[in-house]
Amino acid sequence: MRHLSEIHVRFGDTDMLGHVNNASYFTYMEEARCDFLRALGVEQIPVILASAKGDFRAQTFYPEVLDVETWVTRMGNSSFEIANRMLRKGTDEVVFEGTAVVVHFDFDAQKPTRVPDALRSLLEPYVESALVNG
Repeated sequence: MRHLSEIHVRFGDTDMLGHVNNASYFTYMEEARCDFLRALGVEQIPVILASAKGDFRAQTFYPEVLDVETWVTRMGNSSFEIANRMLRKGTDEVVFEGTAVVVHFDFDAQKPTRVPDALRSLLEPYVESALVNG
């Protein structure tokens, strides 16, 4: 199962060439990740970003709207990987694909901690193969 978010490209997301700047896609990933967790009923969880990777598939321009699919590709002991696929609204055209690894973190002890069972249960329906292209 995948969660769907809608991202509206802002003028400020573009660069001097008129297309969405590469860094903006990582902000879109973050926005979709937060939307996904809120939809699960999780407002605040102590996580830190360990890794973010992306593949640019097509240019995007202001004022386009993107449909962003979000799902989980891996559950570890203290971390999980979230995938995103961004499509031009109303089409099957993929403009960006990416993954982010987040680590459940104890900020007082400054170390990773086990992902709680309650959170694992919420994420479980969204766990799919590690292949981002599917």
